[in-house]
Amino acid sequence: MNKVIKSFEKFNDDQQEAIYDLYLGGNLEKASFPFKGEIEEGVIYDDDENIYLIPASTIKASKLSTSDDNDDDDDDDVDGIEDDVEVMEDDDVLESDE
Repeated sequence: MNKVIKSFEKFNDDQQEAIYDLYLGGNLEKASFPFKGEIEEGVIYDDDENIYLIPASTIKASKLSTSDDNDDDDDDDVDGIEDDVEVMEDDDVLESDE
């Protein structure tokens, strides 16, 4: 079997799902290895053909960007809330209508 260093996003969707589930469950062996000129922390994933060394940073980055992409509400406004927000200095005190 060959050892291959491969970024998480370069796996197909089915492999990514399987790897991510194993990663979240803590079922992948951790390892340190050289990646892009530095020693990287990552995990070992093996299939029938290869043993893959996957940098943990690529798993986290890929999943963060995926969750950002799933946010189909590009408009950050919330109904009933104005865009203009008054920023108060620390010395300002909110007055109560009591």
